[in-house]
Amino acid sequence: MLKSENHRRMHHGLTVSLGLTISLFGLFATISSSHSESRSRRTHPAADSAVMQQAPTSASEGQVDAAYIFVKGAGILRLQDGTVSTVLQTQASLRDMQIDGEGALWASLHGVGVVRHVGGRTVTLNQESFAKLAIRTPTDVWTINDSHGSVVHYDGSRWKTVRTRNSLAGAFDDNRLLDLVTDGRVVWVSSWNGLWRVVGGRWTRVDPPRAAAASGKAEIDVPAAPAYPLSLLVSRPGLIACYLSGCFVSADSDSGWQPAHWPADRAHLQSAGLANLVAGAGADGTTVVIARLGGSVAASKSEPLSTTGINDIAIDASERVWVATGAELIILDIGGRILQRWKTGMAGSPAGDIERVVVAGGGPAQLPVK
Repeated sequence: MLKSENHRRMHHGLTVSLGLTISLFGLFATISSSHSESRSRRTHPAADSAVMQQAPTSASEGQVDAAYIFVKGAGILRLQDGTVSTVLQTQASLRDMQIDGEGALWASLHGVGVVRHVGGRTVTLNQESFAKLAIRTPTDVWTINDSHGSVVHYDGSRWKTVRTRNSLAGAFDDNRLLDLVTDGRVVWVSSWNGLWRVVGGRWTRVDPPRAAAASGKAEIDVPAAPAYPLSLLVSRPGLIACYLSGCFVSADSDSGWQPAHWPADRAHLQSAGLANLVAGAGADGTTVVIARLGGSVAASKSEPLSTTGINDIAIDASERVWVATGAELIILDIGGRILQRWKTGMAGSPAGDIERVVVAGGGPAQLPVK
């Protein structure tokens, strides 16, 4: 195993042979700086002293065709049928937000923990927050506990650590967990020590694509760094893993990797929907690039949407692209054309920056009236 000092020399010595986006460089720099942290400095996130309040909501909130946004300093808002309502009022910061197969909203918040909201009720399931939520069913939830460096599973009654970062052995003795996703059957976990596939409790390491494995060159006296995905997404063709050299698709463990043909020199892939549709922020940080993986049609690009940058992107079942940029929510079609736009503070909603957007089903047909 390599010691931490060699690990840092190797990681900072990498040079990338292919064109990369500004976003990937930024993400890699963030990960690089985290390598040098000692284990003794990894502590629980500081608790948020803000009080989370539950707003009165209708009993139909478990239904599909709605959009949820997290507004910094205000909480979670629900958009449905041209109206806006407050689901969770809180000043706590968001860690992750997902929708399960029953239409219930899950959120992980600093100082609050993990909550599930459905039918007008909010239940706190754990007082500790987690960095990632991957939901197969309401009683089969996978998370990353970055405070302890572990993968945690929730079975509907208790949260149990199923793997620690050190148990995912590899070249790095200070391994770190990066991302976690599920397609409803398989769970994938990305770490510095590679990509892992979990089925029926069995953990298997997934070899990286050859192009990704050959993407870096280290210092002459340090072994080449192993390739690992910086981020993971799931779409209809299967797992999408984004390495430094680009994004690759694997339909299953036996099919091998195929290039995603995502315009990696122009955009950072952020969201995947059905029928191979994907979207990401352009290299300029103000536009959105939309494409179909493996398709012959060229990617489309929106007009500049904001000078403050793009915070989040989601794709609904109707193939509309939802973009959170500052205090504005923008809906695009697959050609990058603006269909609707709406700002927080309108229709009686609290004002603030939108940090996250998730969409259930086809999303609401109309945004709230201004």
